Amino acid sequence: MKNLRIFLVFCLSVILILPASAFTVVIDAGHGGKDPGAIGTTGKEKDLNLAVSLRLAEYFKQEAPDIDVYLTRSTDVFLTLQERADFVNKHNADLFICVHTNAAENKSVAGTETYTLGLHKQASNLAVAMRENSVITLEDDYQTKYQGFDPKSVESYIMFEFAQDQYMDRSIQFADQVQKQFKNTLNRQDKGVRQAGFWVLHKSACPSVLIEMGFITNKAEEQYLLSKKGQGEIAYAIFTAFKNYKTLIDRRKQVVEKDSVYGLQVGFTQKPAEKKVEKDTIPALSNDEKQPVYYVQIFTVKHELKKGDPTFKGETDCFYIKKGNLYKYMCGKETDYEKITALRETLRQKFPDCFVVAFLGDKQIKINDALNLQHIQKK
Repeated sequence: MKNLRIFLVFCLSVILILPASAFTVVIDAGHGGKDPGAIGTTGKEKDLNLAVSLRLAEYFKQEAPDIDVYLTRSTDVFLTLQERADFVNKHNADLFICVHTNAAENKSVAGTETYTLGLHKQASNLAVAMRENSVITLEDDYQTKYQGFDPKSVESYIMFEFAQDQYMDRSIQFADQVQKQFKNTLNRQDKGVRQAGFWVLHKSACPSVLIEMGFITNKAEEQYLLSKKGQGEIAYAIFTAFKNYKTLIDRRKQVVEKDSVYGLQVGFTQKPAEKKVEKDTIPALSNDEKQPVYYVQIFTVKHELKKGDPTFKGETDCFYIKKGNLYKYMCGKETDYEKITALRETLRQKFPDCFVVAFLGDKQIKINDALNLQHIQKK
């Protein structure tokens, strides 16, 4: 028995000192080679994208050596959109950062914007997606390779309406951190977090964003983007956004995993009592079993909170779902996905980590499944 205790204590010690699994980031410098991207007075988008991507990778190596970082390209070479997405999936990336430079016919337009995958809600979003996706036309037989997708056809972009999946919330979280850094640290004009149909994001199996770091067609912004100072500041702003994002997701993981190691029993002298398996406690949601309903999950805690608890930050329309020993608190109730995402943006002022969840009856389902189900019902 003594030897058994020693062995179990040793195992526990090993578990406690094992390093956490590596976090992998893939940085993609948009365009390259025969594809110059947008062209300014003196600069080319492909060169600006590469310069900032290389600086960003260097910041990771210097200040976050525990993060595995890969570049889709480190030289002026042409890569297809599918090759970029395949590279991301091959390396099992935890985050995909696409670096791009914007352009507009109106040369006075300026500012930064960060995109996640989704259906465009503004014509300007569609225009950006069309321009960035147009690189596939440089490939032979691109319509066959890209399953009939035509980057110049508005109808082709309908496919992205229901392409959002489990990575959507984290993609938006990172995009939000990027825009905050551009606005608050660099004092850049903030054009916000947007959604549009980008093939490279659609085919990458991880949280993914496409950053438009400024307009090469704006004289002042082009000069800033061409400067070493500007490239360094932009790269470091993105790196700082990553650090903040990583802190947020690690904090959420700790809520769930905190007791996973310390809950081990070492050297017990009698047979442990059988663990009682708790069923999920779900309040009467009064949901239609055929119609998906969306809520915003604001936080998770390990005990039930009393009404008016400061943790709610003044929100009163909340309820919880108990899963094991965790209480998942939610707000709102919508059958319209756009309305619930609008509520989520409002609640993010108080709860930065909040995200949308979907239910069918009393059963939680994936967001993508809910959207697909509604799409089928509309037909």
